[in-house]
Amino acid sequence: MGSWGRRRLGAELAVRGLLGGAAEGAEIWRRQGGTGCPLLTSRISAARESLGQGAEVMAFPDAWRLSGWLDRASLAAHLSRAAEGWSSELASRGVRCAVAVCDLSRGANSWVELAETDPSEAPGIMQAAAAFPAGWGPVEAPCGGGTAILAGGVEAVVGIAAPPSAEPLSWDIVCGFPVPAVGRGGLGTSLLEQVQRRTEIAAAGLVSRLFESGAMPGGRLFAPTEQAWASWAGRDGAELGIEYPLPCERNGELVMGLLEFGAFVVRASTHA
Repeated sequence: MGSWGRRRLGAELAVRGLLGGAAEGAEIWRRQGGTGCPLLTSRISAARESLGQGAEVMAFPDAWRLSGWLDRASLAAHLSRAAEGWSSELASRGVRCAVAVCDLSRGANSWVELAETDPSEAPGIMQAAAAFPAGWGPVEAPCGGGTAILAGGVEAVVGIAAPPSAEPLSWDIVCGFPVPAVGRGGLGTSLLEQVQRRTEIAAAGLVSRLFESGAMPGGRLFAPTEQAWASWAGRDGAELGIEYPLPCERNGELVMGLLEFGAFVVRASTHA
């Protein structure tokens, strides 16, 4: 079984699943949701917290210097603890997890096989895989014996083939975005929304093409659909394109909703 960690923190959950820790991963995110998801703390909030309560200082983002609105320190701490020893454990179990990264230093996308990665490099690679436009910014991380500026997201997958393998693999793809892409009537015209929307459409198109081309023999797709959303919501007029996901300002509710709906999609896909 191959695991393709492609977007945001999907790589972390993919590795946990391969190592038999899927339930542990779900519990970690339940705790995140129950506490308002401190992992998704904005950099402005982190700066205000460091200044202390009652500090007579206003913190404003500098658009020319701010590489992402999320605080990367919380992500680094989370993944440094989580990814410790993953490379050697994957290798000892004989399982593979290839993570797609975009090397901004040399302008190329590539796969990084975690089982073949130096254990000290794994946390940095996982942080890079989670980096995405306007969220967590690119990461300066060790990679292949050197240092590179790395980012992740679906952009890192576009233009490269599936990870090379000596034997045929059965792929399961888990998407947090709708496949196929759906209309979003509530979209505004901000640059941030346009970037996110284009990424979602590219991701949905890529996944659809993989399955339509027969490149994923025996593979399963777990992804939001209009029908699944309406069935899960259990009410008339439920529209996936407008309601999913919740605004990021409601981080705790967002995480819990994604967990519950994700579990529903898995059950529905497994029993289909």
